[in-house]
Amino acid sequence: MKNRPGLIVSSLVVANFLGQLMQTMLNTALPRMMQDIHINESKAQWLITVYYLMAGITVPVAGFLIGRFTTRGLFFTSVGAFAAGTLIAGSSAEFSFIVCGRIIQGLGAGLLMPLFQTTILRVFPKEKIGSAMGLIGLVMGLAPALGPAIAGLVVQEHSWRILFYALLPVVIANLFLAGFTLKNVGERHQEKLDRSSVLYSSIGFAGLLYGVNLAGEQGASMVLAAAFILTGILFIVLFIRRQLKLAAPLLDFNLFRNRSFTLASIIGVLMFVVVVGAELLLPLYVQNVRGLTPRESGIMLLPGALLLGVASVISGRLYDRYGVRMVLRTGFSMIGGITVLLAFLITLNTPTAVLAVSYALIMAGIGFTMTPVTAYAMASVPPRSIAHASPLTISIRSLASSMGGVLFIAIMTFFMNSSSAVYPVNALQGFQAAFWSLGIFAIIGLGLSFNVKGLAARNTN
Repeated sequence: MKNRPGLIVSSLVVANFLGQLMQTMLNTALPRMMQDIHINESKAQWLITVYYLMAGITVPVAGFLIGRFTTRGLFFTSVGAFAAGTLIAGSSAEFSFIVCGRIIQGLGAGLLMPLFQTTILRVFPKEKIGSAMGLIGLVMGLAPALGPAIAGLVVQEHSWRILFYALLPVVIANLFLAGFTLKNVGERHQEKLDRSSVLYSSIGFAGLLYGVNLAGEQGASMVLAAAFILTGILFIVLFIRRQLKLAAPLLDFNLFRNRSFTLASIIGVLMFVVVVGAELLLPLYVQNVRGLTPRESGIMLLPGALLLGVASVISGRLYDRYGVRMVLRTGFSMIGGITVLLAFLITLNTPTAVLAVSYALIMAGIGFTMTPVTAYAMASVPPRSIAHASPLTISIRSLASSMGGVLFIAIMTFFMNSSSAVYPVNALQGFQAAFWSLGIFAIIGLGLSFNVKGLAARNTN
């Protein structure tokens, strides 16, 4: 088994693929869910963003848990939580209970990704780390891109609940697989969990997310929204200050003293904001404004999902051969150019083929960006710091994803409600504003990619 690291991590690959798939699978199903449980866009987006939020909050604690408990123990706990959340969300009729199910799912998924990365770094030999990082990039990129496409094909003829029920047998089968293949790796420690850090991070990020969402709701109190946002920022500052003082922090923010790691982290955050925005906004636009069916929406998104997977594999090889600069700039040039072009093209009758091609090119750009920027970030820190760099990277990207979803829906809702036009023109204006915002984030990422120095990051410190 020691010579077969791929077999050891096989159950982790499946579990993380399902966890990443469930992040975005509801994107295409949201219009149907809104009709079924009688909610608006502002409420509906919480079914997606609360998943990102809980995963983001859990990741810092996961770093502590990985050192405290066994690999197998954490795996069965996290997958068990994910399965329970899946069952609750799929069988509930009330919005609040579905949200509870998504929260439990997010908690399980938040434990899985750091466990996946850490286990890979421990069981794969150094000469195969590049291929292993490509596997991580494929899981993190392809699964979320496939989610909306699969959901669109399913909910056309079936209830959105099938998305949850069909996942359960696969999750249970994977638990049996892990029983035979997954091994305990790494050393354990007896450090105590800093409860204040958990409290500060939970209140901070939840408050900030809720405040941004509240600001976009029609008739909401801007004073109350500002209060939540400021409270969230305050507790995030307290969380960061505490981490800088602790001998064993949940997240080691001292890594941001490394310029290359900081730059790669910022670019990675912008990349995830863009991909979440594209995966969330386009299905809502084509179904709510253009009137496409979920199946048509899913078919439109499928080429992009497949192209992202291909680009992720190719970009890893290009990174090994040419370094980070060429691949990263190519990817963000595609993302920036197409998102800005798409902001111009979004109308009441934009051809579906144009939307499909635009989305596919954006996903290809994401594929060319994701693996190189992750590899560059990990290569920019000394080997002894990788264990801290991995959860920090995952945490900020998860939180950026949750904030991105809330932000774009808030922008769309604000401009739609502020418009003097009637439906569907006011909805179109909201989507146009959101896509312009998406383009701005992509252009900023493109500009930062030109500041990346060297063909590959050098280990420093």
